[in-house]
Amino acid sequence: MFRSLDYSGSETAPVSASRSSFFRAFAQAVRSCKLGDLLIASELIKPLHLRTALLEQEKTNEKLGKILIRQGSITTVQLYQKLTEQWCIKLSTAGITLLMQTVIPSPSLAEELSANIKDVTAVQFMMASTTVPSANKYAHTPRQYPELFGTREIRSDDISAFRKWTEMIGRFEDQMKTQTVSSPRVMMWKAQIQELRDKSRQEQIEGINDFLNKVTYIEDIDNYNKSDYWATPGEFLSRGGDCEDFAIAKYASLRALGFSTDQLRIAVVQDTFKNVAHAILIVYSDSGDFVLDNQDRKVETVASVKRYQPIFSINSTSWWRHQA
Repeated sequence: MFRSLDYSGSETAPVSASRSSFFRAFAQAVRSCKLGDLLIASELIKPLHLRTALLEQEKTNEKLGKILIRQGSITTVQLYQKLTEQWCIKLSTAGITLLMQTVIPSPSLAEELSANIKDVTAVQFMMASTTVPSANKYAHTPRQYPELFGTREIRSDDISAFRKWTEMIGRFEDQMKTQTVSSPRVMMWKAQIQELRDKSRQEQIEGINDFLNKVTYIEDIDNYNKSDYWATPGEFLSRGGDCEDFAIAKYASLRALGFSTDQLRIAVVQDTFKNVAHAILIVYSDSGDFVLDNQDRKVETVASVKRYQPIFSINSTSWWRHQA
């Protein structure tokens, strides 16, 4: 299962609800980088709600977000969105102010935020060249995609803050170059991709989803002794994995079959049926837009899936923050 982002268990004294400009409120949140401050700056809770929750936290030592949800001050989705912002702010010494912007950041801002961070956005997430013919009979014409599950999307082309994702891409590229992962299931995977190469796009999508959904599901803590580990496709096929590992392997497989980067996104969502965070693959194709999900044997259309509320989505060049 996709692990939620952890957050601080302690809070400072609450700040007053700000009625100043959005960016002034955000600047205050960046300085403290506290969950409570972010929630107040976004006007999701009032200072009174935070004070009440902090008093209960002193007695129970529970996580602040859990208390606020139980009190009905925020929803689970709102909490995950704020945890994503808090996490990315903490990851960058520059503050990642583009997280809260309502426009795409300028190239100069992206360069500033990426200073001293290895550029990973240009990585081509493909299978080893020996298994991927250069010819692609399914040349894709870029199109405007509908916003995912009816949300408002805010796009950024700087993915450097998503370390687990970018580090996994780097490991995968190295493994494909050196062939360090060669389990029988990896060999079967490559054979499956070769078999699907001349099939229709719909058959490729369904074939990859069916093949990879048969891999063993296993939690990261049991597999790697870590609470959250984003496995490469080779690691996933050799050892099994959790929901984001299924989505990553499907992403790599369809890239190997010639799907373009803009046709694919890994989406981190809130499963409203189970009330847990989850990860799925979204595929935009000329034959339709689809959800590839390890919880569902069938490939479903995006329009038919009602249980998920997206938090953020990402591919190898961009990421999107989703607002209800």
